This record gives sequence, C-alpha cells and structure tokens, in this order.
Amino acid sequence: MKNRQNAQIRKPKIIKSFYQTILAEGIEGASIAKVAKRININATLVLHYFGNKENMILELVDYVIDEYTKLFLKSRSHAADPEERLPALLNTIWSKAYYEKIKIAATLSVIGISFRNKRIQNKIKGLYKIYKEFLISELTDMHNNGIVGKQDFERTSNVLLTMIEGSRYFKHFFIKTKDVDQYNHDMSMAAMGVLKNPSWQN
Repeated sequence: MKNRQNAQIRKPKIIKSFYQTILAEGIEGASIAKVAKRININATLVLHYFGNKENMILELVDYVIDEYTKLFLKSRSHAADPEERLPALLNTIWSKAYYEKIKIAATLSVIGISFRNKRIQNKIKGLYKIYKEFLISELTDMHNNGIVGKQDFERTSNVLLTMIEGSRYFKHFFIKTKDVDQYNHDMSMAAMGVLKNPSWQN
C-alpha cells in the first residue's frame, strides 16, 4: 500500500520533471539522469517506475490528456447556462491558458519521435481520438439543447481539430504577441461560424 502511495506521488513529479527537461534540453537530451537530477532523486528510482525513456514519453502523453481534461472541465463548470457552453468551449480552446498548457516545443519534440516509434505514434493517435470523442459528445449535447443545428458531428469535429491544431502552430510562428487576442477572437468566431452554419456539409 505504501509503495503504491509513493508511486502516485512520485510518478507525476517525475513526468513533470521530464517535461521541463525536454523544454530545456530537447527530447534527445532529456536523459533519465538529467530528469532525476532536476528533482534531486536517484536515476535508478526513475528506472524503477518507468523502465525506460520510451515509457516516460507514453506517460507524458497521458499527462497532457489529464491537463487538458482539467482545463475543459473547469470551463464547463463555469458555463451553467446551456447557451454559454459553446462560446465558453471555443474561448477555452483559443485562449492563453490552452496555448500555454503544454509548450509547443514539447509537443513538436514528441511528435518528431513518433515518426520513428510506433508505440508513441499510436499513443498520440489515442490522444486525438479522445479529443475528437470529447468534441462529438459536447456538440451532440449542445444540439440536443438547441444550441447548434443538426449536422454530422464527426465531420465537424475533424474540421475543428484541424483548426485547433493548425492555428496553434501557425500562431507560434506568425502571430505577433500584440495580435494574439485578436487572433484568438477571430479563430473562435470562425469556429462558431462552422458550427452555426453547417451548410458546408451539403
């Protein structure tokens, strides 16, 4: 029981250290020794919990899922009125909190590794599957409450995910800091248009 409790405390701490080390050193330079040193533990303890670096990357993806889940749950809890749920969702997606939740450098590092590692690639696919299912569920519920019209929500979710991920990378490279708020507003309104006027699916 005590070992299990120790694992529940230490493993998230190690994963957060791994994430910070990736930001500082890049994924190739984020060695187990450096991860351990950052939080003043022995490298053998990291190996005890994870076995190898690949397993740490897999659990890092789970960490990302947990972090974004918390963000969306917080957004939903603040939108008690059904009419507020759609703008609340879109404003959360195109917000500073969403953009900065996981730094893009870490995202690109893990995606880069996934081209050479099938397990990591499948894990990332699983992350997007969860995200897509979340969007479909939210939009279906909004439709049932009369907030959005009838449409193929799987197709809509594909478009939204492309907008979300594409805008995140585009913003990083091309949008100036002073223009970020306007850009986020524009993207949120564009997504609203996609949802409110599904005639593009005809």
